[in-house]
Amino acid sequence: MANLLFRPADLLSEIEALKGLSASFLDPTSYQLEQLAGDIQGLVTQKGGTLTLEIPVDRPLRTRVSVGEFEPAAKSAKRRVFAEVSGIWEIEAAKHKVKNPERPGKKAKDTLLIGFTGLASTVISVYDEGGDEPVACWKMELGDAKAPGCFFHTFSSADHGFPVPRHPNVFPTPMSAIGFALGELFQDGWEKAVSGATDPPQRWRSIQGKRLTKLMEWQLKLIAEATASPWFALKAAKPAAEIFV
Repeated sequence: MANLLFRPADLLSEIEALKGLSASFLDPTSYQLEQLAGDIQGLVTQKGGTLTLEIPVDRPLRTRVSVGEFEPAAKSAKRRVFAEVSGIWEIEAAKHKVKNPERPGKKAKDTLLIGFTGLASTVISVYDEGGDEPVACWKMELGDAKAPGCFFHTFSSADHGFPVPRHPNVFPTPMSAIGFALGELFQDGWEKAVSGATDPPQRWRSIQGKRLTKLMEWQLKLIAEATASPWFALKAAKPAAEIFV
């Protein structure tokens, strides 16, 4: 059973927008986002099936070197760093009953959706240029029904066998996690890129804005209805699989 569902067109559009926005921030010799799109499109073409999406640890998506760009320009930092992104996401393409929100009285229609069904983990590691050991590393994951932290969470423990603390996050897809990483390493540059008036930034803002709105509306409802600690209400809750559909 899927933990989280997405319309295939939304995921493919998100990848396309990220490709257009990120070209000047990524190492062109590393993993290519087209491969994610190709895997998802393959499931759509065959109208169903399961697949493990992967950005391999030994062939990660890599940024170009950030020369102090992880700080605002006014701070004049000179440290040279880059990030590598890897991850694994178990997905399924299957038909689900979906209602048209504009016509709630109409019968739900069978619709092909992509669901995250199991492991869903994005790993971001930051290195000094020329260094072998990461100076920072964090995992952004989707939990499951038995997870002790928030369903959308991040942990950055030095020992990944001790995943504490689990920080809540708002990044449900690998693409949104990559966007977060680029925003951290390239503060001014990424803000400028996603603020543009061309198709990629407009598409990116639309997708991320709609998801963030739905996620925050869900969280606010949980807090308003909490009968104990609001924080524990958020920790214990799992969103409806169709929250973003």
